[in-house]
Amino acid sequence: MVNWESILKEAGEQVQSISDGYKGKKSGLEAQGQGAGGDITMKVDADAEKSIMDLVKGQVEDAKFVTEEAGEVGAAGARWTVVIDPIDGSSNYARGLPFYCTSIAVLEGPSLADVKYGLVRNLISEESYYAEKGGGAERDGTTIKTSRANTLTESCVGIDMSKASRATVERLVPLIAAVRKPAHFGANALEQAFLADGKIDAFVDIRDRMRVVDFAAGYLIAMEAGAVFSDGEGKPVNTKVSLSEKFNVVASCNAKLHELILHRLNPSPK
Repeated sequence: MVNWESILKEAGEQVQSISDGYKGKKSGLEAQGQGAGGDITMKVDADAEKSIMDLVKGQVEDAKFVTEEAGEVGAAGARWTVVIDPIDGSSNYARGLPFYCTSIAVLEGPSLADVKYGLVRNLISEESYYAEKGGGAERDGTTIKTSRANTLTESCVGIDMSKASRATVERLVPLIAAVRKPAHFGANALEQAFLADGKIDAFVDIRDRMRVVDFAAGYLIAMEAGAVFSDGEGKPVNTKVSLSEKFNVVASCNAKLHELILHRLNPSPK
């Protein structure tokens, strides 16, 4: 039997060591070409991703990978699919902004609904967020739950507007105006973990740009902590495990706040 908890936590520690080793050094920022996700791969990205893949390959025979840098690697019929974003928030890393993480999810099937295990490690605080489907969510071994916020005026909401169209920004304005604190930190996987831990109350990305590598691990962790998910219209979130699939996400600490957010995004016709 595969001990995914042990593997994922060890992988997170390895990436922490690699990230710390390059801190303050230009060598970690050296371009290694364009990754499968479309962004430039830095050396720290490449080294971190390789360390995760090598660790999994050494302990699990029947696994394939969907990764930010290498793309889809391994036999199509493998039992396990390991979804990796080695440095989520790599632009923050490159600028020296202290908000980035590693994100690793394990799925037993072809879609997001099949996610079984997830780890998000905060590479600044060294905290690890982990969940197993049906087993709750934890931060460094301590059970975590989403917040109890149920009004927009008391809520801190992560809102990703990076490269958003004008129409999308205009759609977001009523929500931005209503919440106590709109924010975006630049690493979506870690923001899902912060939602799980009650540090923020909701997360919204309706740019039609979310990808499974940025999302799967944080999704499971937040779900297991009590979060409610949908797309921007309130429909269930599900996607194939593929770098080409992009989708929208609204995630909230509870159903009441979720309803209020969706109402701001989808006002009734006048």
